[in-house]
Amino acid sequence: MKEVTTDKGLKKAAGRRTQIQLPSNFSYRTMLRICEAEYLREKRREKRIFIAWAITVSLMIIGCLGYLGWMYSEQILRLWQLLKNTAPSAQHVLFHLPMVIALLLLGIFNRWLRKQFGSKS
Repeated sequence: MKEVTTDKGLKKAAGRRTQIQLPSNFSYRTMLRICEAEYLREKRREKRIFIAWAITVSLMIIGCLGYLGWMYSEQILRLWQLLKNTAPSAQHVLFHLPMVIALLLLGIFNRWLRKQFGSKS
């Protein structure tokens, strides 16, 4: 006896099935999304590395300053007293303060103007 391997109902359902049409640029858009996801992962990885680097460097600097303070505390105190005695007077500092503030404000204004007008120099 021969088995029936075809079923009319299955053939009918397969004939009515609609073909899914993919857009012509489907592979391009898929690859673009994959590249964007990889780019975001790389940026996150770079950010983590930068944070770890910043923490490491900060701890190294703090440790170095702590060690120097511990080893040379007497010399540092003597140097501090010497600098305190030779520091300029308040009148001298107040005389130059408006010029320093004006230079700071002009520098900020210069940077803002360069951003506004797109100068690269």
